Amino acid sequence: MTTTTTSTPAEERHEIGARDASGRYPVAVDGKPGGHIHRFHGEWYARAHGHTEESRHDDRHAAAAHLVELVDSGATDQAATPAAAAPPQGIVPWLAPRLKPTRRNILSAGIALGRIAELAWLPEDEYGNTTGYPGSDNPWTLKCLLSGHHVVRWWSHLRGRNGDNRPRPEYRHEGCIPFEDQAAKVAVLVGEPPTSCPCLKVTHPTTAEDVEKLLERAERARKADDADTLRPVLTQLLAPCPASSARAESMKTFLPKPKSKN
Repeated sequence: MTTTTTSTPAEERHEIGARDASGRYPVAVDGKPGGHIHRFHGEWYARAHGHTEESRHDDRHAAAAHLVELVDSGATDQAATPAAAAPPQGIVPWLAPRLKPTRRNILSAGIALGRIAELAWLPEDEYGNTTGYPGSDNPWTLKCLLSGHHVVRWWSHLRGRNGDNRPRPEYRHEGCIPFEDQAAKVAVLVGEPPTSCPCLKVTHPTTAEDVEKLLERAERARKADDADTLRPVLTQLLAPCPASSARAESMKTFLPKPKSKN
């Protein structure tokens, strides 16, 4: 027996839900789970229910419409129980997999990681996975060390603007400890960061000279596609260290100087 289905526009068949803690939007197709979509660097990506591959699209509705197409083609089983997707793996966990380990991305990541440590945030999702620096204008799941909540933030907001490094907004998130108690607790948690690396297994750079040497090694390894050499170098430049603030300050010396308005 053949059943005839009347075709309706894809936009009438999908529903985009609220963004979750990882920055992804669940998509229902005909009222059933179809997958999820998310935005990264101005483009949208779709992942079908039960799949690991992602497809790239120009906007959110095009991404959701692609999930409708996959459902219609039988490529996704809407009745299956959704499995928790394993986080994508990069060369090191402190840099998002989609960000190439270029000199500028390494510097931006190191500076961001140093600053969020000063603000008592931890780059971690609700499953305990390290969340790598994703770029300044992409959602970043962080753990608030004041409350234990996992919250999506953007580095462009946390770093402040025009020389004012106060996070925007200054309050941390809904459900955090009272605003008037936050600064004192951050101070207790962070303390006075050391100016040199005290780590035993890995020596992290805290001077501009040492940072530059490692950046040059990283660039040579990247161009040679030598992951075995690149991985330990990135670990020195990005891995957690009590002296990550000093490392970040040294990294800032290598950022391009702002152009003069004169």
